[in-house]
Amino acid sequence: MPDLIQIAPMQMGGIVRTIPMVTRMQLIPVLFERLDDALDRANVFYAGPQTALYRIDGDEMEVRIGVPLFQPIDGFEMFEAPGGNALCQRVLGPLDGLPGIYRSLTDDIHARGLTRGTWAREVYRFIARDSELNVTDVSVDVTDQLH
Repeated sequence: MPDLIQIAPMQMGGIVRTIPMVTRMQLIPVLFERLDDALDRANVFYAGPQTALYRIDGDEMEVRIGVPLFQPIDGFEMFEAPGGNALCQRVLGPLDGLPGIYRSLTDDIHARGLTRGTWAREVYRFIARDSELNVTDVSVDVTDQLH
């Protein structure tokens, strides 16, 4: 069952792009590859969990993919991952199940009488060659106050 949580804002560095919704499934993996390349070029061997933020605006999607970053580094766009209230579900296993998690979170938002906010995010806590070991926190911002 998803949890209502408070997410703290975080300064991040990575890649920010607006992409067509119809090609998002092809383009998002390319953005992750670019982030990995930028980390390699910067000689960064660990930067905290990679995080993806998604915001839909009509037929486009703003994508922010990055890592916690406290000072600018060449090759990284600085951005803030906004804080706020969110409904969050931890997902164990392959990433191909994430679209179903978003449908479930949306249903749960409505069932709880909450209002969906601006951002959806995925925090990749543990990603392995054996995708059954993956741990991803998926959350959707809500505008209602937590009690």
